[in-house]
Amino acid sequence: MTEQEFLPPIPDFDAGRTRRAVRRGVLRTALTAAVMVLVAVLLLNLGAQWFQRRGDRDDRMLNVLGTALQVANPGYWTDVMRCCDTTPFSLSFTVRLTPLRAGGYSLAHQFSGGAVFTVSQNQFGRVEWPPLGFSKETFLFTALDSVGQDAPGKEDTKKVLDRLPESMYALAVVEFAEPLGEREFSAFVQRHGRVPPEIAIYRAGGTPISWRLATPLPDTPQGDVPQLAAAELPRNGLTGFRRWVGDLRDHDAVNLEKFGLRLEPLRKSAADGLAYAYVTQHARVRDLRALVDDPQIRAIRLADVAYDLTGLN
Repeated sequence: MTEQEFLPPIPDFDAGRTRRAVRRGVLRTALTAAVMVLVAVLLLNLGAQWFQRRGDRDDRMLNVLGTALQVANPGYWTDVMRCCDTTPFSLSFTVRLTPLRAGGYSLAHQFSGGAVFTVSQNQFGRVEWPPLGFSKETFLFTALDSVGQDAPGKEDTKKVLDRLPESMYALAVVEFAEPLGEREFSAFVQRHGRVPPEIAIYRAGGTPISWRLATPLPDTPQGDVPQLAAAELPRNGLTGFRRWVGDLRDHDAVNLEKFGLRLEPLRKSAADGLAYAYVTQHARVRDLRALVDDPQIRAIRLADVAYDLTGLN
């Protein structure tokens, strides 16, 4: 028996079966490639999240960048809405900035309006700011920008206040004749409890160095806003400001400059602890009239006035 007699017969060529086999091969190859791409994307995403959030990177971004944004922009109420979004190349959080207006502390008042922005830092830790559409010019901008410069005369301030209904709320900058330390600031607030401080200004001129005095301290349970008497606010604010500045590192200087802040003036302001002025958001016009003649006051600059319609029957 010859070798050819052991070979099976060669079937006739079937074009249909060949096309179906080719299609199955192409489909299996495409499916395998898609699965591999999907796995690669998932691994890349998980790896990016781990890389961007490694250590305390996300918490520190919020502490340094989120706080710097508020320190440099006291004319806004800052509300962090979401943290943190990651990509292979960035870590970011979303913040709503609402211009401060005269009035009380109702949530509807503080969180209505405003604009939403994203604060982002790249894989090298460098922040991208300011974004398109952001403006420093708020109701408070002009009043704060002129602190330490030519002050309006007290008689002119009285004339403005006398033209306003005494029950109106006022958003105002109260500037001291001489900067006050923590004890002097507390004593002043005790004497003038009807014009309470909400934001202390620790540097005059240029980008303000400010601090919201009721900011919870780092060891306060998260989300708890301290219930403090007015005279306790200067101490709470200065303590929080000093802790924040103390946590800053030299390499933060590049990011701070994006917000108009410089590290050395921040450290000096924290060490000195001197308040040049403060912002009051819901003092009454009648109480500002009573405050004008205090010898510790250099000037009162009005930024906004309003009726509290929510308090009317």
